[in-house]
Amino acid sequence: MFKYLMIVHKKFKTQLKINKNNVLTDGYIPHARKAVLPDKLINVLYWKYEENGNKFTISMTELRKLLNLKSIKDDERIYTAIATLQTPLQIKNFSYKGKDVEWISAPFLSRAVRWTKTKKMLEIEIDDMMLEALKQKAGYTPLSIIVCNQFKTKYGLKIYEMFMRYYNLPNKKGKGIGTISKSLNQLNEMFGTSYKTQSEIKRGIDRGLSEIQKITEESISCFYDMQENKFVFSWNQKSKYPKLRIPFKRIDELIDWYISKSKNLIIKSLPRYKQALRTKITEDIFDDLDNYYRGLMQHRYNLDPDQYVVDGKYIDFIAKAIA
Repeated sequence: MFKYLMIVHKKFKTQLKINKNNVLTDGYIPHARKAVLPDKLINVLYWKYEENGNKFTISMTELRKLLNLKSIKDDERIYTAIATLQTPLQIKNFSYKGKDVEWISAPFLSRAVRWTKTKKMLEIEIDDMMLEALKQKAGYTPLSIIVCNQFKTKYGLKIYEMFMRYYNLPNKKGKGIGTISKSLNQLNEMFGTSYKTQSEIKRGIDRGLSEIQKITEESISCFYDMQENKFVFSWNQKSKYPKLRIPFKRIDELIDWYISKSKNLIIKSLPRYKQALRTKITEDIFDDLDNYYRGLMQHRYNLDPDQYVVDGKYIDFIAKAIA
Protein backbone atom coordinates (compact mmCIF):
# COMPACT_ATOMS: atom_id res chain seq x y z
CA MET A 1 0.00 0.00 0.00
CA PHE A 2 1.22 3.47 -0.84
CA LYS A 3 0.89 4.54 2.76
CA TYR A 4 2.69 7.81 3.11
CA LEU A 5 1.31 9.50 -0.01
CA MET A 6 -2.08 8.90 1.53
CA ILE A 7 -0.60 10.25 4.78
CA VAL A 8 -1.44 7.07 6.61
CA HIS A 9 1.14 5.14 8.57
CA LYS A 10 0.68 2.65 11.35
CA LYS A 11 3.31 4.40 13.50
CA PHE A 12 1.55 7.76 13.44
CA LYS A 13 -1.59 8.30 15.48
CA THR A 14 -1.82 12.04 14.83
CA GLN A 15 -1.07 13.76 11.52
CA LEU A 16 0.04 17.37 11.27
CA LYS A 17 -0.39 18.25 7.61
CA ILE A 18 0.85 21.25 5.68
CA ASN A 19 0.52 22.38 2.08
CA LYS A 20 4.02 23.74 1.71
CA ASN A 21 4.43 26.40 -0.96
CA ASN A 22 6.66 25.12 -3.75
CA VAL A 23 8.90 28.18 -3.47
CA LEU A 24 9.88 26.83 -0.05
CA THR A 25 9.90 23.19 -1.15
CA ASP A 26 12.26 23.95 -4.04
CA GLY A 27 14.20 26.66 -2.22
CA TYR A 28 17.42 25.54 -0.61
CA ILE A 29 18.33 27.19 2.68
CA PRO A 30 21.72 28.94 2.38
CA HIS A 31 24.37 28.14 4.99
CA ALA A 32 22.38 25.18 6.38
CA ARG A 33 25.02 22.71 5.18
CA LYS A 34 24.05 19.13 5.97
CA ALA A 35 22.00 20.05 9.05
CA VAL A 36 18.46 18.70 8.77
CA LEU A 37 16.93 20.70 11.65
CA PRO A 38 16.41 23.99 9.72
CA ASP A 39 14.30 22.14 7.12
CA LYS A 40 12.23 20.50 9.86
CA LEU A 41 11.82 23.86 11.60
CA ILE A 42 10.55 25.64 8.50
CA ASN A 43 7.88 22.94 8.11
CA VAL A 44 6.77 23.35 11.73
CA LEU A 45 6.66 27.16 11.49
CA TYR A 46 4.71 26.93 8.23
CA TRP A 47 2.15 24.69 9.96
CA LYS A 48 1.84 27.16 12.86
CA TYR A 49 1.46 30.02 10.36
CA GLU A 50 -1.39 28.20 8.56
CA GLU A 51 -3.08 27.76 11.93
CA ASN A 52 -2.42 31.14 13.58
CA GLY A 53 -1.20 33.68 11.03
CA ASN A 54 2.26 35.21 10.69
CA LYS A 55 2.60 36.21 14.38
CA PHE A 56 2.24 33.58 17.08
CA THR A 57 3.63 32.31 20.37
CA ILE A 58 4.76 28.76 20.94
CA SER A 59 6.17 27.08 24.02
CA MET A 60 9.64 25.58 23.83
CA THR A 61 8.12 22.31 25.03
CA GLU A 62 5.66 22.21 22.12
CA LEU A 63 8.35 23.24 19.64
CA ARG A 64 10.69 20.48 20.80
CA LYS A 65 7.85 17.97 20.54
CA LEU A 66 6.95 19.11 17.01
CA LEU A 67 10.60 18.81 16.01
CA ASN A 68 10.88 15.37 17.63
CA LEU A 69 13.53 16.60 20.07
CA LYS A 70 13.68 15.15 23.58
CA SER A 71 15.86 17.40 25.76
CA ILE A 72 16.11 21.02 26.89
CA LYS A 73 19.72 20.76 25.79
CA ASP A 74 18.40 20.79 22.20
CA ASP A 75 17.28 24.42 22.61
CA GLU A 76 20.67 25.64 21.42
CA ARG A 77 20.23 23.60 18.25
CA ILE A 78 16.85 25.27 17.75
CA TYR A 79 18.42 28.73 18.16
CA THR A 80 21.02 27.85 15.53
CA ALA A 81 18.30 26.63 13.16
CA ILE A 82 16.31 29.84 13.74
CA ALA A 83 19.36 31.93 12.78
CA THR A 84 19.73 29.84 9.62
CA LEU A 85 16.09 30.54 8.63
CA GLN A 86 16.81 34.25 8.87
CA THR A 87 19.01 33.97 5.78
CA PRO A 88 17.22 35.90 2.98
CA LEU A 89 15.29 34.17 0.21
CA GLN A 90 14.84 35.85 -3.17
CA ILE A 91 11.56 36.02 -5.09
CA LYS A 92 10.69 37.94 -8.27
CA ASN A 93 7.56 39.52 -9.73
CA PHE A 94 4.65 39.79 -7.32
CA SER A 95 2.53 42.57 -5.85
CA TYR A 96 2.36 43.89 -2.30
CA LYS A 97 -0.30 46.32 -1.02
CA GLY A 98 -1.15 47.47 -4.51
CA LYS A 99 2.44 47.90 -5.69
CA ASP A 100 4.35 45.71 -8.15
CA VAL A 101 7.52 44.14 -6.79
CA GLU A 102 10.20 43.17 -9.28
CA TRP A 103 12.51 41.48 -6.75
CA ILE A 104 12.70 40.88 -3.02
CA SER A 105 15.43 39.57 -0.75
CA ALA A 106 14.02 38.82 2.70
CA PRO A 107 14.08 36.07 5.33
CA PHE A 108 11.16 33.71 5.81
CA LEU A 109 11.54 34.09 9.57
CA SER A 110 11.55 37.76 10.47
CA ARG A 111 11.98 37.53 14.26
CA ALA A 112 12.09 35.09 17.17
CA VAL A 113 12.06 36.42 20.75
CA ARG A 114 12.28 34.67 24.10
CA TRP A 115 11.34 37.17 26.83
CA THR A 116 12.84 36.94 30.30
CA LYS A 117 9.46 36.91 32.08
CA THR A 118 8.09 34.19 29.82
CA LYS A 119 11.27 32.30 29.05
CA LYS A 120 9.40 29.07 28.38
CA MET A 121 7.70 30.72 25.40
CA LEU A 122 9.01 31.77 22.00
CA GLU A 123 7.43 34.68 20.12
CA ILE A 124 7.61 34.19 16.34
CA GLU A 125 7.04 36.60 13.48
CA ILE A 126 7.20 35.49 9.84
CA ASP A 127 7.92 38.20 7.28
CA ASP A 128 4.60 39.52 5.97
CA MET A 129 5.94 40.61 2.57
CA MET A 130 7.57 37.23 2.02
CA LEU A 131 4.30 35.47 2.88
CA GLU A 132 2.43 37.63 0.37
CA ALA A 133 4.99 36.73 -2.29
CA LEU A 134 4.53 33.03 -1.50
CA LYS A 135 0.73 33.31 -1.72
CA GLN A 136 0.99 34.62 -5.27
CA LYS A 137 3.24 31.80 -6.44
CA ALA A 138 1.10 28.88 -7.56
CA GLY A 139 1.64 25.35 -6.39
CA TYR A 140 2.18 23.52 -3.13
CA THR A 141 3.42 20.18 -1.85
CA PRO A 142 1.31 18.26 0.70
CA LEU A 143 3.49 17.05 3.56
CA SER A 144 3.07 15.46 6.97
CA ILE A 145 5.23 16.98 9.71
CA ILE A 146 5.08 13.71 11.63
CA VAL A 147 6.56 11.87 8.65
CA CYS A 148 9.13 14.61 7.93
CA ASN A 149 10.40 14.58 11.50
CA GLN A 150 11.24 10.88 11.35
CA PHE A 151 14.19 11.66 9.10
CA LYS A 152 17.62 11.86 10.71
CA THR A 153 19.51 12.91 7.58
CA LYS A 154 19.08 15.83 5.22
CA TYR A 155 19.52 13.40 2.32
CA GLY A 156 16.38 11.51 3.31
CA LEU A 157 14.22 14.54 4.04
CA LYS A 158 15.13 16.54 0.94
CA ILE A 159 14.72 13.57 -1.43
CA TYR A 160 11.39 12.82 0.27
CA GLU A 161 10.16 16.40 -0.24
CA MET A 162 11.40 16.37 -3.84
CA PHE A 163 9.59 13.07 -4.39
CA MET A 164 6.34 14.43 -2.96
CA ARG A 165 6.73 17.56 -5.07
CA TYR A 166 7.24 15.76 -8.38
CA TYR A 167 5.41 12.50 -7.76
CA ASN A 168 2.92 12.84 -10.63
CA LEU A 169 5.28 14.63 -13.02
CA PRO A 170 4.60 13.37 -16.60
CA ASN A 171 7.59 11.77 -18.32
CA LYS A 172 8.63 10.00 -21.52
CA LYS A 173 9.65 6.77 -19.83
CA GLY A 174 6.16 5.34 -19.74
CA LYS A 175 2.89 5.52 -17.85
CA GLY A 176 3.07 4.70 -14.17
CA ILE A 177 6.72 5.69 -13.76
CA GLY A 178 7.73 8.96 -12.11
CA THR A 179 11.14 10.53 -12.64
CA ILE A 180 13.07 13.69 -11.79
CA SER A 181 16.65 14.53 -12.82
CA LYS A 182 19.13 16.63 -10.85
CA SER A 183 22.69 17.73 -11.60
CA LEU A 184 25.54 17.37 -9.13
CA ASN A 185 25.44 21.12 -8.46
CA GLN A 186 21.68 21.05 -7.83
CA LEU A 187 22.04 18.18 -5.37
CA ASN A 188 24.92 19.93 -3.60
CA GLU A 189 22.61 22.93 -3.11
CA MET A 190 19.80 20.68 -1.92
CA PHE A 191 21.91 18.79 0.60
CA GLY A 192 24.21 21.65 1.64
CA THR A 193 27.26 19.72 0.44
CA SER A 194 30.21 20.48 -1.84
CA TYR A 195 31.05 17.13 -3.40
CA LYS A 196 33.15 17.09 -6.56
CA THR A 197 32.41 13.58 -7.82
CA GLN A 198 29.30 11.51 -8.48
CA SER A 199 30.50 8.63 -6.28
CA GLU A 200 30.87 10.88 -3.21
CA ILE A 201 27.36 12.29 -3.32
CA LYS A 202 25.86 8.93 -4.34
CA ARG A 203 26.79 7.54 -0.91
CA GLY A 204 24.65 10.24 0.71
CA ILE A 205 21.83 9.65 -1.77
CA ASP A 206 21.83 5.93 -0.97
CA ARG A 207 21.59 6.72 2.74
CA GLY A 208 18.61 8.95 2.05
CA LEU A 209 16.84 6.36 -0.11
CA SER A 210 17.35 3.69 2.58
CA GLU A 211 15.89 6.05 5.17
CA ILE A 212 12.85 6.74 2.97
CA GLN A 213 12.34 3.00 2.52
CA LYS A 214 12.49 2.43 6.29
CA ILE A 215 10.17 5.29 7.23
CA THR A 216 7.63 5.26 4.41
CA GLU A 217 7.97 1.76 2.95
CA GLU A 218 8.33 3.32 -0.50
CA SER A 219 11.13 2.38 -2.88
CA ILE A 220 12.92 5.04 -4.97
CA SER A 221 15.83 4.23 -7.26
CA CYS A 222 18.64 6.48 -8.47
CA PHE A 223 21.32 6.18 -11.14
CA TYR A 224 23.72 8.56 -12.86
CA ASP A 225 22.95 9.21 -16.54
CA MET A 226 26.32 9.67 -18.27
CA GLN A 227 24.77 11.26 -21.36
CA GLU A 228 22.72 13.88 -19.49
CA ASN A 229 25.31 14.26 -16.70
CA LYS A 230 22.48 14.08 -14.17
CA PHE A 231 21.24 11.82 -11.39
CA VAL A 232 17.88 10.29 -12.29
CA PHE A 233 15.45 9.41 -9.48
CA SER A 234 12.54 7.14 -10.39
CA TRP A 235 9.59 5.42 -8.71
CA ASN A 236 6.36 3.59 -9.45
CA GLN A 237 3.39 5.94 -9.60
CA LYS A 238 0.16 4.90 -7.97
CA SER A 239 -3.11 6.70 -7.52
CA LYS A 240 -2.42 9.55 -5.12
CA TYR A 241 -6.09 10.18 -4.36
CA PRO A 242 -8.04 7.03 -5.33
CA LYS A 243 -11.31 8.38 -3.93
CA LEU A 244 -11.11 11.76 -5.69
CA ARG A 245 -14.21 12.28 -7.84
CA ILE A 246 -13.37 15.68 -9.33
CA PRO A 247 -10.29 16.79 -11.30
CA PHE A 248 -7.38 17.47 -8.95
CA LYS A 249 -6.71 20.93 -10.41
CA ARG A 250 -10.33 21.99 -9.63
CA ILE A 251 -10.04 21.38 -5.88
CA ASP A 252 -8.96 24.90 -4.90
CA GLU A 253 -11.54 26.42 -7.23
CA LEU A 254 -14.28 24.31 -5.67
CA ILE A 255 -13.16 25.34 -2.18
CA ASP A 256 -13.33 29.04 -3.11
CA TRP A 257 -16.75 28.48 -4.69
CA TYR A 258 -18.00 26.66 -1.59
CA ILE A 259 -16.83 29.44 0.74
CA SER A 260 -18.35 32.16 -1.47
CA LYS A 261 -21.73 30.40 -1.54
CA SER A 262 -21.89 29.38 2.13
CA LYS A 263 -23.52 31.62 4.68
CA ASN A 264 -22.78 32.15 8.38
CA LEU A 265 -19.35 30.56 8.22
CA ILE A 266 -17.13 31.24 11.22
CA ILE A 267 -13.53 30.84 10.07
CA LYS A 268 -10.71 31.35 12.56
CA SER A 269 -7.90 30.66 10.10
CA LEU A 270 -8.67 30.72 6.37
CA PRO A 271 -5.56 28.71 5.31
CA ARG A 272 -6.28 26.08 7.95
CA TYR A 273 -9.98 25.94 7.00
CA LYS A 274 -9.14 25.51 3.31
CA GLN A 275 -6.69 22.74 4.14
CA ALA A 276 -9.40 20.90 6.11
CA LEU A 277 -11.80 21.18 3.17
CA ARG A 278 -9.09 19.97 0.79
CA THR A 279 -8.53 16.87 2.94
CA LYS A 280 -12.27 16.12 2.98
CA ILE A 281 -12.43 16.39 -0.80
CA THR A 282 -9.42 14.12 -1.43
CA GLU A 283 -10.72 11.56 1.06
CA ASP A 284 -14.24 11.79 -0.38
CA ILE A 285 -15.93 12.83 2.87
CA PHE A 286 -16.92 16.33 1.72
CA ASP A 287 -20.68 16.85 2.28
CA ASP A 288 -22.70 17.67 -0.87
CA LEU A 289 -19.62 17.56 -3.12
CA ASP A 290 -21.79 16.79 -6.15
CA ASN A 291 -24.17 19.67 -5.51
CA TYR A 292 -21.42 22.26 -5.11
CA TYR A 293 -19.30 21.00 -7.99
CA ARG A 294 -22.29 20.78 -10.31
CA GLY A 295 -23.27 24.27 -9.23
CA LEU A 296 -19.77 25.50 -10.07
CA MET A 297 -19.98 23.97 -13.55
CA GLN A 298 -23.50 25.22 -14.22
CA HIS A 299 -23.41 28.75 -12.84
CA ARG A 300 -19.81 29.72 -13.42
CA TYR A 301 -19.15 27.91 -16.71
CA ASN A 302 -22.67 27.34 -18.10
CA LEU A 303 -21.95 23.63 -18.56
CA ASP A 304 -24.12 20.53 -18.25
CA PRO A 305 -22.44 18.42 -15.49
CA ASP A 306 -23.99 15.18 -16.77
CA GLN A 307 -21.85 15.43 -19.91
CA TYR A 308 -18.67 15.30 -17.82
CA VAL A 309 -19.39 12.26 -15.62
CA VAL A 310 -17.65 8.97 -16.44
CA ASP A 311 -18.03 5.97 -14.11
CA GLY A 312 -19.09 8.19 -11.23
CA LYS A 313 -16.19 10.64 -11.60
CA TYR A 314 -16.07 14.07 -13.21
CA ILE A 315 -13.64 14.58 -16.08
CA ASP A 316 -12.11 18.00 -16.57
CA PHE A 317 -13.45 20.63 -18.93
CA ILE A 318 -12.17 23.59 -20.90
CA ALA A 319 -14.37 26.64 -20.71
CA LYS A 320 -14.33 30.33 -19.87
CA ALA A 321 -15.98 31.49 -16.69
CA ILE A 322 -19.09 33.60 -17.15
CA ALA A 323 -19.19 34.88 -13.57
